[in-house]
Amino acid sequence: MYKRQALNLLVNGLRSGYSMLQAMEAVSEELPPPISVEFARVVKEVGLGLSYEEALANLVRRIRSDDLDLMVTAINVQHEVGGNLAEILDTISYTIRERVRIQGEIRVLTGQTMLSGYIVGFLPIAITLLLFLMSRDYIMRMFQTTCGWIMIIVAVTIIASGFFAIKKIVTIDV
Repeated sequence: MYKRQALNLLVNGLRSGYSMLQAMEAVSEELPPPISVEFARVVKEVGLGLSYEEALANLVRRIRSDDLDLMVTAINVQHEVGGNLAEILDTISYTIRERVRIQGEIRVLTGQTMLSGYIVGFLPIAITLLLFLMSRDYIMRMFQTTCGWIMIIVAVTIIASGFFAIKKIVTIDV
């Protein structure tokens, strides 16, 4: 959440006429830690003589984030090529917002399938425990024979593979 706020604050600062360093300093003053501390370090590193590219590379190294990497890459490309950095960062901010929205929609749409996977995975265990409580002798015969152990191993393998297959199907990367 703070990444989007930081990005929006950078965009608004650049649009109002701040330099990139001034916009980063505004982020370090306006937002709460940890994002403010990291941007303050970038400002301090640039003030001590590091280039923007090196200071931003250090930021990406400290904070592992694909969104931040995308932002830093855009800043570095704009620094080399030129162009409207505020517009580029605004587009990146929109892309991040849309990705978060789509992830939420996917989570909602796959929630029922995940619940089905949990039910399919744990229902046999619940029924076995219920049978154990109701008729201990009946269920214990399963554990006393080789054929019973083979059936248990096969059932657990099939249930586990079904559970993980459902989980793999509903896990979607955005």
